[in-house]
Amino acid sequence: MRRRMAALVSLTGAATAVAGIRALRGRPSRRAGGAVERRIGIMGRIDLGETMVDGQTVKTRVVYRHLADRFGAGAIRTVDTLDYRHHPLRVAKDAARCLAACDDVVVLLSDNGRRFFFPVLALAASARGTRVFHNLIGGRLADDIERDPSGRLVRYLNAFQVNWVESRALVARLAELGVRNAAYLPNFKDLDAGEARLDAPTGRPARLCTFSRVVPGKGIENAVRTVARLNEDAGAAGPVAVLDIYGPVDEDYEEAFRALIESAPHARYMGAVKPEQGVATIRDYHALLFPTEFWGEGIPGTIVDAMGAGLPVIASHWAFYSEMLTDGVTGLGYDFERPEDLRPTIESFLALPRQEVEAMRRAMHERAEAYTADAVFERIAEALTAHP
Repeated sequence: MRRRMAALVSLTGAATAVAGIRALRGRPSRRAGGAVERRIGIMGRIDLGETMVDGQTVKTRVVYRHLADRFGAGAIRTVDTLDYRHHPLRVAKDAARCLAACDDVVVLLSDNGRRFFFPVLALAASARGTRVFHNLIGGRLADDIERDPSGRLVRYLNAFQVNWVESRALVARLAELGVRNAAYLPNFKDLDAGEARLDAPTGRPARLCTFSRVVPGKGIENAVRTVARLNEDAGAAGPVAVLDIYGPVDEDYEEAFRALIESAPHARYMGAVKPEQGVATIRDYHALLFPTEFWGEGIPGTIVDAMGAGLPVIASHWAFYSEMLTDGVTGLGYDFERPEDLRPTIESFLALPRQEVEAMRRAMHERAEAYTADAVFERIAEALTAHP
């Protein structure tokens, strides 16, 4: 049943969008004649009602707002993929209207969204000359290509104007796999440099936090159980650390997560936080824990928040760790294949002299500028305004 529904949704979306392209193929292009008002499309989970605060949605919403600020809200056509499974016809019709009206479309899609829209976007690029600016969500695109023996995904990607990815290493890997137009564009957020805290908090227990989606793959259980064992072994000396967990809880994980928290006296769930409050929320902690178990994690927005806050990070060495963080400079890391090393890594961090921790806080904050929306969006705007 699910496969049938997925096929129906895909066919409906493709047919509707292609119909829109064909019906308006004769419409004069803004680039060709210059008289038609500029229209820019954005496709992704925008969620202007701000019901979701996951990294994908936050990034897409930030891009939309900067597009509207730069080019005017009236010039932006949106295809909001929020809850698209329940509203496939609405999303398909919005896509058709967007592709019919816009010469340029900025695309931020998840794995499922790429399967749904990439065939249509590639057709729009080849049949109508639509410039598709694909801004990759996550870091698993190369893995997806390797799992596609048909080669269709590479052909779709090469039909686009550019494929912006968050990692330099991923740019190189995509080139090896035949993607000719991958370019580096870091993840970014709206950050206020004045909100950082550069002095190290004092006192015990140390306050640690996680700030991500609450799913097993983010290493949440490892973090909770590690802090629990640290405190158990401290005995009468009292707790060594406490752990506050922020972020939206995955629906399928709610029951197990609730039981986990109830079993850990020094761990608390603090709820989800609005994106603009992220830096202020985490800046007073001793360190951010990021024990991710997703190898292809990409360039996480939570690390960008930590940079904005001047907060050292204790993290597993996921695939792109070294592009953002440096052991002993921005915090401490441990072998991705050895999640049990989270404990000694936390212990090593807590044993650091105050001056070393404050040097880490400064180093984190110094890296924030490269990931601010003001700096990164300029490259998007330049690409959109460049003559083809």
